[in-house]
Amino acid sequence: MQILFVLVEPAVPENIGASARALKTMGFDQLRLVNTEQHQHKQARILAHGSGEVLEKADCFDSLPEALADVDLSIATTAKPRHGWRDLLSPAEVRDVIANKTSEKEGDALSRVAIVFGCEESGLSNEQLEACDLLTGIPMAVAYPSLNLSQAVMLYAYELSRLNPILKPSGAVHVQAQDAQWLALKTKLEQLLPALTFEPDSALYRWATEKLGQLSTKDIGFLHSLCDKVSEKIK
Repeated sequence: MQILFVLVEPAVPENIGASARALKTMGFDQLRLVNTEQHQHKQARILAHGSGEVLEKADCFDSLPEALADVDLSIATTAKPRHGWRDLLSPAEVRDVIANKTSEKEGDALSRVAIVFGCEESGLSNEQLEACDLLTGIPMAVAYPSLNLSQAVMLYAYELSRLNPILKPSGAVHVQAQDAQWLALKTKLEQLLPALTFEPDSALYRWATEKLGQLSTKDIGFLHSLCDKVSEKIK
């Protein structure tokens, strides 16, 4: 499994450089940038001291959907309490969700997981949040001031660094997305729920697909069996 860090429209070069440095110190090297050229500034390179290779090989995309096109599970960071129907996972809960997707017996259930961060001024838009499978936020004692972008990246990188012993090196990703149990179940649900008259814009459909991303490997196996039985009953 590979963990990617995606920065959407970062406006401050120093934050990009500091984020690259945070990733390097915590054992990560996969940085993706969306709709920005700020990483090319001198200040970004200065703040990335000792981690220039992370900054130099960062992949750049024009939009968030493009950056997530090959990602199996995307987790958006937000500090805005405006998502009443969606769970807001803490960084530790995000770590547990990812850990549950890894089984020593079955191998990685996912190939790539992305942690997505918004721009410094306004964070991720509602549309960008909807494009991600799960939401996460950092519990804070006060609502303002919020964390700096690179500080938030460091906190998540630190929390997720505890997974490094079970993560594969970035060059050793062999699991095909279509073969992953989690992705197969996601596709199965997307076909089954409309057959049960639950459309994609319904609250239950959105709730079910979001909860799916939090399931353990054992739970996923159980739901595969349940969906198969329901499908047979419908037929």
